[in-house]
Parts: sequence; C-alpha cells; structure tokens
Amino acid sequence: MSRPLLFLIADTGGGHRAAATAVSHHLGVAHPGEFTVEIVDPFATASPRLLGRTASLYGPLIQHAPWVWGGLFHATNSRAMVRVSELVLHSVDPAIARLMTSLEPAAVVSFHPLLNRAAVRARRRLGLRVPIVTAVTDLVDVHTFWASPDVDLVIVPSPGGLDRCRRNRVPADRLVQVGLPVDAGFTGHDSDPDARRLQRLQLGLDPDRFTVLVCSGADGSGDIERRARVLAGSGLDISLVVICGRNRRAEAALAGLRDRRDRPVVVQGFVTNMAQWMTAADIVVTKAGPGTIAEALCAGLPLLITWFLPGQERGNMEWLIDTGAGRYVPGDAELVDEVAELAVPGSPSLLSMQAAVAQLARPEAAAEVAELIRSVALKRS
Repeated sequence: MSRPLLFLIADTGGGHRAAATAVSHHLGVAHPGEFTVEIVDPFATASPRLLGRTASLYGPLIQHAPWVWGGLFHATNSRAMVRVSELVLHSVDPAIARLMTSLEPAAVVSFHPLLNRAAVRARRRLGLRVPIVTAVTDLVDVHTFWASPDVDLVIVPSPGGLDRCRRNRVPADRLVQVGLPVDAGFTGHDSDPDARRLQRLQLGLDPDRFTVLVCSGADGSGDIERRARVLAGSGLDISLVVICGRNRRAEAALAGLRDRRDRPVVVQGFVTNMAQWMTAADIVVTKAGPGTIAEALCAGLPLLITWFLPGQERGNMEWLIDTGAGRYVPGDAELVDEVAELAVPGSPSLLSMQAAVAQLARPEAAAEVAELIRSVALKRS
C-alpha cells in the first residue's frame, strides 16, 4: 500500500518547488508505488488571506526593491526575532493541521524556512507522532528560520549551512550534510560534448557555436532585459538564449531581438525544460540563486553572476568566486569581457572553471535526500 508523504513549500521563487519535485521524482523512480507525494503550498490557503498575499509579493519585491528584502533578512535573522515573527506565522498552522489530518502522512518534509516550526506546532496540536524533516534549500547564508531544533532531521546542502544550524542549537545527531537536490535531467552531461551538440540541434541552436544562457531565477529579476541587450549588441560570435521566467515585460520587450550579426536571439518565458537549455549551454549568466547554482553545477556550467539578492545570496556568490566555479560581473563591460574570454576556443579560463564546477557538483543530492526521507518515513510508519 502506498504511503503518503507531505512536502511543504512556498512559491517564493522557484527553488523550493524544484527541490521538492526533484526528490519526489527520485522516490517515484527508485521506489515505484511505495509513496504518494503531495507537494503543497499552505500559504496559498492560509487564513487570514493577507499572509498568502504577502508571500506572493516576493517576486515584485526582489524585482523592484531587493534592498527591502535584504533588510528583512538581516532584521529577522536571530532566535529572538524568530520568536516574534511566529506570532504572525501561527496563522498558517490550521492549513498544515488539515493536511496532516486528511493525508495521515508517513512523514512531513519542509522545503521552506517559514514552515518548519509551523509543522512542529501542528503535530503537537494534533498529538501525532509523524516525523518532520527539514530540507534546507539555501546554500550558504542559512537563515535562523531554517533551524528548528524540534524537527526529527535537518538536511543541509553545505558546511556553512551545517555550521549555522549548529549555532542555532540544532542537535548534531539531527543534522546531515548532503547537497541541494536538483532534478536528474541536469546531471550526467557535463563531460559529454556530443550530448550538448545533440541538445542544441533539438532546440534549434547552432550545434558548434559557443552558447550563452542568460536567466535570473523563476521571476526573471535583476534587469535581465538589459543584460540580454548588452550581450546581443556586443558583436561576440555566440549563440544567445534568454530565459525570462515569469518576467513577461522582459519577455515581450526582447521578442524579435537580433544580435549585431543579425542572428536571432532565443527568448523564452517561464520554461519547464530548463535542464535541456542548460545541457545545450557552455556558460550561464544569472543571479546567485541557490537552485540555479546547483542546477548549473550539475550541468557542468561555469557561472557569471550579475547580481545577488542581499542577505541570503551574497554568500553564494562569494563561494563561487572562492572556488573558481564562478565570477561576479555586475557591470556591462565586465560581462562582455568575461564572455569574450571564455568563448575563445580552448580558453584556459573556461577549462579551469569547468574543473572547479566538477568539484562542486552534487548530482547525487536528490537521491541522497530522498533516501534519508524514506528511511525516516519507514522507521516511523
């Protein structure tokens, strides 16, 4: 009989849902029929509705006032402020309690920092023994909200994340460092040039031209339109692909864009085949979002970081620079210079970055996270 699992996310960006989906896919492939996974955003049905509407402001906020987000991140990043914030977040508890009651899950897994304690409170209120797991989806700067000592297991993607959870009193025997789960479609192509050529042909790209993928998270933030126009107007002999995500304004503005050699620039909105686009690319130009970074590393792509969300993403950018897998290029001239250097056939810099990427990639993370969750669920069922 299939056991239900409850995965809690919030659609603030695309990383939380992507990680949960990657883990769900592995369970379905490796253990068919053993679990039925429900991926739910409880903020969507939270009462009062103000809480759900506040969560939906994430995209516009990082687009137009990222400094506000950075201020909120730092202002709430302490155990004292977490306790204060819980007074507001209690309103999501009934939605989670209803899910636990109706599904009777073998385990509850939170992929979002604001849902860990809510799941614990709902469990306590219902008097259940269901195990609760936290799967952290931030790479380096792990907010205090992630560190709930009362969950049964906390899975972190990096040594920095593990250290921050320990300092926030998560017991060592409840912490496991694995990696950030990404879908299997992103893995296994990093050293296969034939796979890249084939993917380019399938996507309508020149199979032999250096390919640059420009993206900026699910919301297409960080002035993606300007970055695309700068590269299109640079005169570089590259294929240029721009994934705008949910930024419909940028997608519409870039429609029909051609480069200085009068070749069309591929412009897409929100896509469900990002793994294919990454497989086709040589480098990715993007923001320092954890999900995109983990996907790019598994796809073998060096990263050029154009911006980072203050607070939670600065550490990601610095980590990439320190390891040699990425470079920070906030200015237009810097961006063009870096792409020009990496696009030279046999570029030593590209080879060096590719080697660093291979060292950081954790293609097995989704499988390991899934197996940890399975172990916890089977132990308590």
